[in-house]
Amino acid sequence: MYRASADANPSPLGRLGGASISVVIPNYNGKHLLEANLPSVYAALNFAHLIYEVIVIDDASIDGSIKFIQQHYPDIKLLINDSNKGFSPTINKGVFAAQYELILALNSDVQLTENYFIEQLKYFEAPDTFGVMGHIIDHDSPKIQDSGKLPSISFKGIKTTYNYIPLTDTPETGLPSFFLSGANALMDKNKLWQLKGFDEIYAPYYYEDADLGIRAWRAGWCCYVEPKSICMHATSSTISKAKPEKVKVIAERNRIILNHLHLTGWHLAFFKCWLWLRCTFKLLLGNLVIYKAIQMFRRSLLPLEQSRQAFMQLQAQNNVNYSVYDIEKKILKKIGSIRYRIF
Repeated sequence: MYRASADANPSPLGRLGGASISVVIPNYNGKHLLEANLPSVYAALNFAHLIYEVIVIDDASIDGSIKFIQQHYPDIKLLINDSNKGFSPTINKGVFAAQYELILALNSDVQLTENYFIEQLKYFEAPDTFGVMGHIIDHDSPKIQDSGKLPSISFKGIKTTYNYIPLTDTPETGLPSFFLSGANALMDKNKLWQLKGFDEIYAPYYYEDADLGIRAWRAGWCCYVEPKSICMHATSSTISKAKPEKVKVIAERNRIILNHLHLTGWHLAFFKCWLWLRCTFKLLLGNLVIYKAIQMFRRSLLPLEQSRQAFMQLQAQNNVNYSVYDIEKKILKKIGSIRYRIF
């Protein structure tokens, strides 16, 4: 049940019963997922006594998703794309329609546990917190799918696939994460708006959440993971319906974009050399994926430069000049002597 705010300026963040959250859910042909998982979202919001709204942005579904929401969840703010636009343009429509202090970016295939928000709100008492994510576990087992992200930068570029799990209690300062999973990211709306949301250069999918987290850190803010906040993930079929080669080309293009936006100096030079070596080797094997990705990347050079300039303006506004290498050092320093396992 929606709990309306009696005050245009809700209570300060970090206190149960005072925080306000806009849950933003992008949807594409996910009627069965919404039916299964929306009840858990409402249960978690009400358990934490939050002021909230739920926003679903439909990306031109043809499975009856719109009719389902209209019939069963009339309180949901439903936004509808007239054509399929992909993740970042779709979720941004909800991000910039949100009215509350925090935004939870949530995938339709994620189910929240009842106490999901309880341990997360305290992070926003710190003025430099950008956001926090929870642990994502398998829907049918306790196996952890997604956790805090460790930074790793080498001549091969920025690696975004290292997860870590603490083997000791979480310190009072929190566990840093290189970025927040787009599947369950609770973020400060004001900071997210300053970053202009998810960069739509990555549309239709892949790497937009990694880029957002890196930009947040480089803007002077922090991202965290809270191990006590648990959500469950059921495999989504949204992307798997695309042609496998198309998915690989888009993923490779977006990886190139991410590295060109955030690497500098010899790191970027080495990445470019490594990229061309890989491309040459793959072409000799008859694999055109990287070649096609590079051609697609070249068509993104103008919006890439626009993204770079917009972010540099934000850094100047915040009076910071952090590089991705500074962020790597900062995160590893925050982790300190904590024992953890990488997966």
